[in-house]
Amino acid sequence: MVANERIIQDVSLYINGFEWGPAVSRLVLALGQPVSGEVKFTSAVVKTNDVEREVLAAYLSNSEGHHLGESEVSSLFVTLELDTHYHAKSPGNKAHPFELDPVTGFSRWAQTYVVSITDLKFTAAEYQEELVGEIRVDAIDQRISPDSDAFSIRSAYSGDYVNPTTGKVEAQRLTYAAYEPEDLSPVDILPLIVWLHGSAEGGTDIEVPLLGNEVTALTRPEIQSQFTNGLRQGAHVLVVQTPTFWMDEGEDRTGPGAGKSRYTEILMDTIRQYVDGHDNVDSHRIYLGGCSNGGYMTLNMLLEYPQTFAAAFPVAEAYSFYGFERDRRGYYETTTDRFGNLRYKPSQTLCLTDDKIQRLASEAIWFVHAANDHTVVPFLTVEPTYRRIVKAGASNVWFSYFETVRGLDELDEKYDGHLSWIYLFNNQVRGVQHPQRIRQDSRYEPSNALFGGSYKVTDDTDGVEEFETIFHWMNEQRL
Repeated sequence: MVANERIIQDVSLYINGFEWGPAVSRLVLALGQPVSGEVKFTSAVVKTNDVEREVLAAYLSNSEGHHLGESEVSSLFVTLELDTHYHAKSPGNKAHPFELDPVTGFSRWAQTYVVSITDLKFTAAEYQEELVGEIRVDAIDQRISPDSDAFSIRSAYSGDYVNPTTGKVEAQRLTYAAYEPEDLSPVDILPLIVWLHGSAEGGTDIEVPLLGNEVTALTRPEIQSQFTNGLRQGAHVLVVQTPTFWMDEGEDRTGPGAGKSRYTEILMDTIRQYVDGHDNVDSHRIYLGGCSNGGYMTLNMLLEYPQTFAAAFPVAEAYSFYGFERDRRGYYETTTDRFGNLRYKPSQTLCLTDDKIQRLASEAIWFVHAANDHTVVPFLTVEPTYRRIVKAGASNVWFSYFETVRGLDELDEKYDGHLSWIYLFNNQVRGVQHPQRIRQDSRYEPSNALFGGSYKVTDDTDGVEEFETIFHWMNEQRL
């Protein structure tokens, strides 16, 4: 046995998006000489970010972390598969590669991500001697992310726009990434899903909104197969990122969700520019959705651009039902609660006026929320909003309401109630609240067992076919 610390020369982080966020699920080791046969890891100690990780498997691989073919007997790369779990009481154990920027409050890549490996054993391909590898390295800049790499189109849109609060013209810029279904022919005209992130994913690094929530799930076969045009399956997916918050109305901070977003016009121009530049996008089938801040922005866009989107799917939406006081400059007034927290000062008016409600009632919308959401409280947002919409005569507006948030990656975990987009990306939004009962002032009946409610949405062309999921319904919506 030969101790050779330099047999492992570098480490790449293999990052997957999970329902609770991104995590390092594998380590790809670049070696100083070819190795063959079995990689012995039972005595190895592997740590990421000072958290000891259980190694599930070790194998010869290529530089991207994929198993070698049967005919390949040696390699300069070895991949370690790591046990990856979410622990609500000890988040560090999930080896999350993001951290919160203390200044902006946005998620960002960790400033350092140290990987240490000891006592990992290899067999040299040439001499068949056993080698023992060790390394300690900051690997944060060596990343492999196949989930986000599926969004191969990366760009930005810039322009000059009027700040809705100050009235001054300012330069704005939105970054975006897009996924296109593979092997498109000129006749494959497919719908476009536009996704708007939450408050923690603002900034200029598009990887953050791609991995911060599991939006990459929209590219997976179980969802892509529900969108069709004739025999062709699939949908384009466009993820747009704001440099601050969608709920920024011009004050450089997230507002209470009671007015027009600073980024309203530039977002519409970004979407139009993307559609105009991609002939395979069906401009009559653009589906707009987002979570939390992005859910607010979804409703904001419906109100500012009525009858522009074929369908909308706001999740944990933060568009306020009630209004808030403003000062003479147009800025929101604040007050301090009994705990010393700064709060926006509520007014006696409604933010969602009768006119706005009537506009929303004419759209195709599917709301998703969890009853135990303490971040965007349902009785201040979606509950009164949905009830007034159905009372206004809406015929194609639905609401999936869950009791709590449970997932599929961690079956025993009860997540924060704000994360109801987990149900969306796990393809579990299926049942809805009964609109007629809500119209008659019946109580809401949140349900996990019934995937959002006991009522099933049917095709309004025949009133018979039940839509199995929100995506099945979405596929049938067009302008």
